[in-house]
Amino acid sequence: MTTLLTFAEELHYKDDPSSIVIPTILVVGDNKVLVSAKIDTGAEVCLFRYEAGAALGISVHDGIPKTLKTLAGSLEAYGHEVIIQTVELAFQSIVYFAKYPGLPRNILGRQGWLRNIRVAIVDYESTIYLSAYEES
Repeated sequence: MTTLLTFAEELHYKDDPSSIVIPTILVVGDNKVLVSAKIDTGAEVCLFRYEAGAALGISVHDGIPKTLKTLAGSLEAYGHEVIIQTVELAFQSIVYFAKYPGLPRNILGRQGWLRNIRVAIVDYESTIYLSAYEES
């Protein structure tokens, strides 16, 4: 059986053996911040550095508290509603910001990003294809 998939966006990413990192824009009101974020299909939520939240003018610690379990232990974070944009796809989501500065990476996880899109990855070509989930 053959299945034909169509996508609205095509994005080429840097060939990095450790992960797939793509540009992501976070928006709150009139404030925008551009970050690089790793796609992590095993991550429960989207997690961003404390510094990204501060740059958006968010009082990070006033968000929805959540303790995330990682391979290295626990991490405290706070959820906030933002607009998250990858290429031309933008949608409102609850994403989390680390409680403390210095988180080494931003992560695009299942809740907040992956469940809002359809995605195909051709890693040999360093290409990701994306569409909004509601598109057919």
